[in-house]
Amino acid sequence: MRSARSIIGRVSLSCFGNSKSDASSRLHGFSFSTKAKTLKSHQIQPSSFVAGVTIDDVETNSTIADYFAANFPEYKTAVSSSEMSGLSEAKDNEDTEGDLEADEINESPLNIRHLSSYKRTEEGSRMCVRLREYYNLIPGVIYGSDPTQNILSIDQSSKILVKTPWEQIHREMDRFTYHNFESRVYDLTVYEDESDDEGVVHRVVPANVRRHPVLNKIYCCNFLRYFPGKPIKIPLVYINEEESGALKRGGFVVPLNRHISCVVDEGVRIPDAIEVDCTDLKLKDVIRMDRLIFPDGVKASKKARPDKFLVGTVFGRRSDTGDS
Repeated sequence: MRSARSIIGRVSLSCFGNSKSDASSRLHGFSFSTKAKTLKSHQIQPSSFVAGVTIDDVETNSTIADYFAANFPEYKTAVSSSEMSGLSEAKDNEDTEGDLEADEINESPLNIRHLSSYKRTEEGSRMCVRLREYYNLIPGVIYGSDPTQNILSIDQSSKILVKTPWEQIHREMDRFTYHNFESRVYDLTVYEDESDDEGVVHRVVPANVRRHPVLNKIYCCNFLRYFPGKPIKIPLVYINEEESGALKRGGFVVPLNRHISCVVDEGVRIPDAIEVDCTDLKLKDVIRMDRLIFPDGVKASKKARPDKFLVGTVFGRRSDTGDS
């Protein structure tokens, strides 16, 4: 366990001051990720203020306890170890149930997963910072038109302010990567508050996910309404690379487009990716739309013109590829 002097010294160097505002604005070791309902009913962990500090450190070390009392008056040390252990077990059970639920939903006929969120009444940058740092909720907005629901984007009431639990966004990004996360369709259930058990379901696509340029923390996650027939960007994946002599001998594809705008018919499963056939590719070959394999009911949108859309070009040294 780190000594109290080293921890406090590191905090002082990082904060350049003893005020709570300095510490909360510079210490970004916030790792307490539980459900939004649990966050409001339990005490915040000390690691949200100082990275690496546990509840045992505060309870057993009087120097650390005094430091927290002087610099973080909102932190209370009255939570017992038994309560926190119970909270940890509840979190593990929630994570396990969430993984099982995600696997079941991933087998849905339309390949649409679920997310949950809460209506947001907080506005302004300071309140959004507080949501992110203290409650692990990512602010955002639902916007866009949906003719199936008679919703028009020009109507100001069509925009809904929401706050989404960070762990749900992080789970989906871990599963589908950062860029492909914005190519997925979700049924987003928006609850009025913690007492709401039903909520309202919106079919959306994540859009404009913003990250901190240095800390890589998620700052904002908006959602664009989706309906059948609306163009959606689907990632491209390469298949049959072993059937290309150029690629087998060290060649590679320099991609110009990693996604393609597609239209999916109603009732058709939304594909995870569009396959690009690499059979018989040679050095300096240009990969065009004729090598893309579209599933039934999926076609390229008008934005992706067959005579203009390029996937990429095959490059590599001639000695490596063996092409003459």
